[in-house]
Amino acid sequence: MMKICVFVLGDGRAVHLQRIIPGLSERGLKIHVVSAKPGAVRGATAETFQVPPRNLANPRGWRVRWRKHLAGFMRRFDVVHVHFLHDWGFTPEIMESGCFVATPWGSDIVAPPGEGEPPAELVAARVAMLRHASAVTTWGPWFASAVGEYAGIDVERIELLPLGVDPKLFHPAARANANGGPEFHVGFFKGFREVYGATYLIEAVPLVLEDLPQTRFHLVGDGPQLDDCRALAQRLGVDAAIEWIPRQPHSRIPKLLAGWDLTVITSLRESFGAAALESAAMRVPVVATRVGGLPETVREGETGLLVPPEDPRAVADALVKLLNDHALRRRMGDAGRSLVEREYEWQGILDKWVKTYETAAGRVAAVA
Repeated sequence: MMKICVFVLGDGRAVHLQRIIPGLSERGLKIHVVSAKPGAVRGATAETFQVPPRNLANPRGWRVRWRKHLAGFMRRFDVVHVHFLHDWGFTPEIMESGCFVATPWGSDIVAPPGEGEPPAELVAARVAMLRHASAVTTWGPWFASAVGEYAGIDVERIELLPLGVDPKLFHPAARANANGGPEFHVGFFKGFREVYGATYLIEAVPLVLEDLPQTRFHLVGDGPQLDDCRALAQRLGVDAAIEWIPRQPHSRIPKLLAGWDLTVITSLRESFGAAALESAAMRVPVVATRVGGLPETVREGETGLLVPPEDPRAVADALVKLLNDHALRRRMGDAGRSLVEREYEWQGILDKWVKTYETAAGRVAAVA
């Protein structure tokens, strides 16, 4: 039984980790999670990262105790896997003492707009993790290129392991307006941070209502821009056409999607686009910005439409085009479901994770 130690920022309860870790456990891997905050993940043992205190058995200085603690994980586990490149303190010597896998998530490589650049020391630590890792994984080709450029490593050595969708949870349901009327419903569930571009969607709302006044918008989530977005909607006189929905548990997203005709994603940066795939699995076409990894998860003209970022008019035109064409929405919905079942179903992706661990650990063992 392979023993995998997963380092996660936060408490380990990120949605994708809650699927990856139990899935790996079900495949016979023994998973131990080390997190920055106390938390529990189904299918794994867990601990909060803490440098052991000085005592008679371990009298050395704090930094030496820290490194010895990290080296202990490398000895005890077949693979040490860091999700999101937080600076845990791994040195090149420690990483190269065993099998170390690094998986950047997005904002650790490409800083989101309005959130500032990381300090140089943190960038150096992240680059070192990528350069000295036994294996590097990313969600898709665009992000792999970004990671390769960021760290100066060969893209060919980066494993593509995308985020997946559970087709049983995200299963299409009949919608009340499945025949194209009388009211349309457009959803947005990325949240309200500058990087998600919600203001551009709100500026598109009055443009859509000029052609299709029966359209209603469902905006889901929270974030620092929420109050500004609500104020913008009021200034534009479209607040009555918007339903503001608080942030929802991931398990409730399929129920929301089941009532929508379209999903819109107005992100300014996006390493992958899991929300687009969740919509596709529900046979809901997507209008998304042509940024980052979104063109990989929204197939232009096949499962949705791509528009330039920061362009409310382009967003509105794409929404109106699809809302006016029920047959096209249906074809895109069917194509989206097929795409997810063919390329992004969780069970097949989890099998690839196991293979990646086995291959990386095997290379390290052969060298040793």
